[in-house]
Parts: sequence; C-alpha cells; structure tokens
Amino acid sequence: MTTAIFDTRRYNYPQNFVEIKPKLERLEKAIKKLEANLIDADDDANIELVKQRLSGELGLQVDYASELNPDQLLAATTIEGKVLVIAGAGSGKTKTLTYRTSYLLENGVTPKSILLLTFTRKAANEIKGRAKSLLASNLSNEELSNEELAEDKLPTDKALNSITSGTFHSFCNMLLRQYSGLLGINPRFTILDMGDSEDAIDLVYKEKKYPAQTKTQAFPRKKTLQNIISTSRNRRIHIRNLIESSYPDIAVHIPIIEQLAIDFHEYKRANHLYDFDDIISQVVRHLKTNHTFRQMLQNQYRYIMVDEYQDTNIPQKQLIDLICEPDSVSLMVVGDDNQSIYAFRGANYENILLFGESYPEARLIKLEQNYRSTPSVLNYINALSAQITLGYQKQLYSKVSLAGEKPTFSRLSDETREAKYIADKIIALKSEYDYNDFAVLCRTSFQSNYVQLEFMERHIPFIVVGGIKFIERRHIKDVLAFVKILYNPNDTIAWHRILTLFKGVGSVTATRLTQAITADNNSFEPLLTAKFAKKSEQLEPLYNALNKASQAESVETIIERILEFYIPVLKTIEENWRERSEDFRVLKNLAIEHSSLDSFLENLALDPPNDSVATTSQPDENDSDKVTISTIHSAKGLEWPVVFVNSLVDGITPHHRSLDDFEELEEERKLFYVACSRAKTRLYLTAPDYFASYSGYFDKPSRFIAELSADEVTVETVKKPTRESDDPMWW
Repeated sequence: MTTAIFDTRRYNYPQNFVEIKPKLERLEKAIKKLEANLIDADDDANIELVKQRLSGELGLQVDYASELNPDQLLAATTIEGKVLVIAGAGSGKTKTLTYRTSYLLENGVTPKSILLLTFTRKAANEIKGRAKSLLASNLSNEELSNEELAEDKLPTDKALNSITSGTFHSFCNMLLRQYSGLLGINPRFTILDMGDSEDAIDLVYKEKKYPAQTKTQAFPRKKTLQNIISTSRNRRIHIRNLIESSYPDIAVHIPIIEQLAIDFHEYKRANHLYDFDDIISQVVRHLKTNHTFRQMLQNQYRYIMVDEYQDTNIPQKQLIDLICEPDSVSLMVVGDDNQSIYAFRGANYENILLFGESYPEARLIKLEQNYRSTPSVLNYINALSAQITLGYQKQLYSKVSLAGEKPTFSRLSDETREAKYIADKIIALKSEYDYNDFAVLCRTSFQSNYVQLEFMERHIPFIVVGGIKFIERRHIKDVLAFVKILYNPNDTIAWHRILTLFKGVGSVTATRLTQAITADNNSFEPLLTAKFAKKSEQLEPLYNALNKASQAESVETIIERILEFYIPVLKTIEENWRERSEDFRVLKNLAIEHSSLDSFLENLALDPPNDSVATTSQPDENDSDKVTISTIHSAKGLEWPVVFVNSLVDGITPHHRSLDDFEELEEERKLFYVACSRAKTRLYLTAPDYFASYSGYFDKPSRFIAELSADEVTVETVKKPTRESDDPMWW
C-alpha cells in the first residue's frame, strides 16, 4: 500500500464537477473509441508488416527500420488515412515528423501536395531542414559525386521549399492574399498584433463616445477588452456568457462591450485591417461558403501534418477539418494531451480528445519511449500523468539502465530561504554541470523575484526568459507604423501612433487628420494643409519623410529613410534613446532578408524575433553560461539536466482562481506535469511554508505534490533557523 506525502483530505474538490460530467463522459467515450483503433508497436505483426512493405519499396535512401524505434516507425510510415500520434514528453516527435516528411518524398509524393502546420516557423523549417540533411546523409560518396544521379535521388532545396509549411497564421495569411480575387477581398491589408488591436479597440471606443463608467464600476481597460473579444471568438463563447463566467465584476458593461465588438469588427473591415483572429476565421468562413475555394485547397493538399495539436483552438480545428474533409486526404496530427496548457490563449483541449469523434475511422499511434529523463524522473512524471482525469493511456519508459536520483521535495520557512536553498544546490552541483544546465521554472513570473535577488547576491549568472518582446517595444512599433502606412495608407491605427508622437497633435486632431487623408484618396497632402500644419511644425517634415521613403527601391533603404526622420523624434521623448537605437540594427538586418514591404511586415507580425531576456548579475559579460529562469509556459518544448520548480503552495500552484473549476484545475495539473517533464537527470521541487498576498494566505503544500505516493519522491528535511547563529539574517 502506498502512502501519500501529505493528507489529501485537506483539499477541496472543484465545485463544478457535477455540472460538466456530461461533457467528460462524451470525451471519455471518444477516447475509448480511438484507443480501440490503436496501432500497437508491441504487436510484432504490425512491425513485420511495415518492414515487409519497406523491403518492397526499392530505392529508399533512408533505413527507416533501423533509425527509428518501432512506435516512431509506425508513425513515419503510416501515410494514408487519418492518424493521431500521441507523443509523450521527450519521445522524439520532431524526429518522427522529419522521417515522415522524408518518407513521403521518397514515396513520390509531390512536395506541393504536402502541408505542414506548426506553431512556430522555426519548427517547420527545422523539420524540412532535417529531412534534407537526412536524405543527403544517406547518399553514398559515389552517388553524391555523380551530380546527375544525386539530383535524381535527392530532393532539391526547390522541391523541399515547395512543401507548404509554417504557422496557422502564416498559412492563412498566404491564402487570403493569394486567393484575394476569388474571395473578393483587398490583398493589401495590414495585420494588427495584439497591441495594435488594443489600440484599435480604444480608438473605436473613444470615437463612439461610449460612457466611461457607471456609478459603481469603471469601464474595463483596452487590454481586458481585447482579451474578451478574442477569447469569445476563439472559444466560440458569446461575450455575455464569457463575461458573466470569467469577468463578473464588469457585467454591468455587457451591452456596451457587445456593441464595441461589432463596431471594432466593422472598423477593421472598413480600413483593410486584420487581427490575428481574423486571419484564420476569415479563411474558415470562405472555406464554408466558397465551394470553389474549398475544392481547390482539398485538391492541392493531399498530405497534411499538424504539430502540437493539443494547442489548437476551435477555428484552427475547423480549418483542418474543412481541408481534410475528403476521405482521400491524409492527415496526421501529433500532440500530447498531457501538455494542453494554453487555454488562456484560446486553445481547446477537447480537440485532441475528440479526434476519434471527428474522424470515426482514425487510428491511434503512441510514442512512449522517452529519450530525455532518467527512469527515476520518469517514474514521477508517470505518477503525475496517472492523476490527470481524462486522457489517452500512456506510460513513458526509458532504456537507460541507470535509474538516477528520485525527485526531491523540500519545504522552506519562507521565499527567501527557498531562494537560498536553490542557490545552495546550484553551487553544490556546479562541479558536475555548467550554469546553463540549470533552470528554475515558476508558475508566474513574479515568483522568480526572490531567486533573482539571491542569484545576484551570490554572483550566479542568469537570464530571465520573456520580458517585452522585440516587436512590442515602443520604438520598434513606432518605426513599423511608418512602414505600415507606406504599405496600407488606410491603416488608421498606424497613423494615430505616428501623429500623436508630435507635440500639439492629440487624439482628436489625429482622428480628424486621418479622416482627411482617407477622404483624399489616401494622399499625404492633408499633412500640409494650414488647419493641420499649424498644430505641429513636424507635419511638413513628416510629409517629406514619407514621400522620400516611398520612393526607396529596397526595404532596407525604406527603413533607413524612416530612421533619419524618427531618431530625432525619439531623442525628444525617450532619455535612453541611444540604448533603444541599438534595436534598429536588428530591424535593418531583418529588412535585408525581404524584397517587399508586405513580406517584411508579414514576417514580423506572424513570426517575430524571439522574446527578449532580462539579465543578470553580470550585465556586461557575454558568457552564455547562465542559469535559465523561466515561466513554465515559456519552458514548454525545452529541457535541462537540472530543473527546480518553486512556489509549490496550494493557491499558487495550482493557482487559487482554478480551485473551484474542474477544467482549470486539470490544466494547472498539466502545467505542473510540463514543468517536471523538462528535467533530464535531477528534479527539485520547493515550497515555502506559506505565501501571503492580497489574494489570501496559503500554507498547504501543492495538492499535486500531496496526492502522489511518498515512494516517488525524496522528502528533504531542511533545518530552519531559530537563532542568530543559524542565520545571519535572523533577528
């Protein structure tokens, strides 16, 4: 009989479990249906059948049977019908997708008929790049020396580039522009990022002159409004229902917010603006209503692969379903239902669980051999998986013979002592590892504050993953606003951003000037008219700068001419303008890669440069050997030899707002699973004795720790200070 670490009776069960029981029963039925169609690698007959087929396929360059494990082999070579691949943490899903791409090409599949959808362009490029290297490495020296033979056997860069790949947004953006004539839309639309969308909502709100507040409740901020409108669309929930369930404090404003959402949508259409949600939902709408468009895509894309399927939202699933409607279209989706952690972005965990309901003839393949973690860490991860209420049965295993150390759980007196414990462990293990082998993963970013302070005190170098994204920095958004105007003079949001930079031009003047520009067929001439020119002496130089930039022959030159005008403006509004100007080198380097404004703007909007990092106790040091401090969400897909997960107090992990909602609590559990499954050799779990904030006082260890068997983890007793001699900080 196993013993729990703590008394689990102290934890309340979510109040809404009974309400959602019918939904859970439906999900469980769909899971069982697909489990019945499992292609099991443990069945020798399945593997033998694949090997016989491979032996009959003459001329294959890759020895798939020897380079893949049995589960991966089944997934890579099952290229007909609809297939769900459940890829457990560290099970080599990228490798599997790479070999499947290679296998498709070696079987004569036309590259243009392959569609690879991922959540980052980097992931898609990595799969295609690996496939090319894989095929090249399996040609003999004699074949490679024979240029004609090698060209015949090896897919060229051109052929591989003919595979349509990228993110859902970049794919749909391409469709909207390529088929704009068929769809009856203007191809020269501008893409609004999240910040732009917030500004547009705020602009519409002010122009419509909605009431600012009631007697008891102020109107929500633009960030909240954007989140409500976006979530409503992605999760297909009426705004009223969403606000009543998730934002009850602002329910008094529901009628205005509902109208604001309508006005915001009409504003975008009138000015050829698309936000991230529009890009996918517009393609879905046209697929539903335009038979010619739908048939063209179904005829072109015959082999479709989708990565990270558990992260898809409802419009993304609809997009896939509409293209894959014919039985003859091959679809493989890859994902892990245990890693569904993006509901706050609109992801719908039900998509992966209902795959068998969507495609009744679908088959299931599981990748369960883990190449990341030691057996002792895997035992803990599997124990966590067993606590997840709904999902596909899976048991990760490793063929590594050395078991390694069990995960360690420690409670410390407070957050300061918790940070000291983490620092002590890193210093003690430093002889075995580099600093970049360590990661501290937090439920939310503020939970790293004490750790950062301790690392600075102890001179432990670190980076904090996240911070303000490059594309969201004020000066970068300013420069891009100029570029957007040159591409789409209808972009009223960009006009407002630029015009309000100048002293004397407020929101009202900016609106009137923007309206005058639109009325004058998008000419820049209204900038020179007397009634506006007298508002600011910078409007005439702006007119000249825009005209000069519009005549440039390259994107790089356009950026340079804009900067000639903008940097003097930046000097007047930001003290650290020199530091900010360093980012413009990045912008110019990105501009060199593009031959047109539309491709430049699309790339930045849909696949921007990586998040920035906030550094460190040694800011002038270029050494990359630093401990990573990250939120768990940002750590998904990454791995480190040694991982610390901190603040494991019930109410923090899981978050107190999730405790009364079954589905939210399940996602919190999966978030903890993701954190623990990042560890390769050592996993340390820490919790202060209490956590006090405006949200409450929390002193129970996380239920995710408490509900597991004591056999799975080592509980480390840490001596707590009682007098001055124990701790110099004690008084």
